[in-house]
Amino acid sequence: MSCEKVAQILARLDRTTADRLLSHLEKHESALARAVRDHLVVFEDLEKLDDRGLQTLLREIAPEELATALRGMRESLVKRFANQLSRHGAEVLREALTFSSPPSRHQVETARKGIITLARALEADGRLVLPSRADPLLY
Repeated sequence: MSCEKVAQILARLDRTTADRLLSHLEKHESALARAVRDHLVVFEDLEKLDDRGLQTLLREIAPEELATALRGMRESLVKRFANQLSRHGAEVLREALTFSSPPSRHQVETARKGIITLARALEADGRLVLPSRADPLLY
């Protein structure tokens, strides 16, 4: 069974049960647990955060990292992030996306994973509620 399938199954469980199963998996197969976590919430899912949650996340992200992570994303996602920035911040983001040299695929993936890791840490601190594929009605 692939990591993506396991993540799909866990996403359908309540968060407490899924966290318990992932904790157990981390104790016995840490690499597999990390791979499954990577499939539970993907960068595109951050578009579903409410305004306050997205603002909380954006306060913790370096502008360069955000611009790198948003490279190649659909316009609606870029717009969603830009709308939660100050006018100046949104302009800086647009300029970085338009005029900076393109980052490598590895740099983009690293930036996206870093932001997801940050979002998970904010969730663990109780400062953010990540979207759940199991309960799309909340988002």
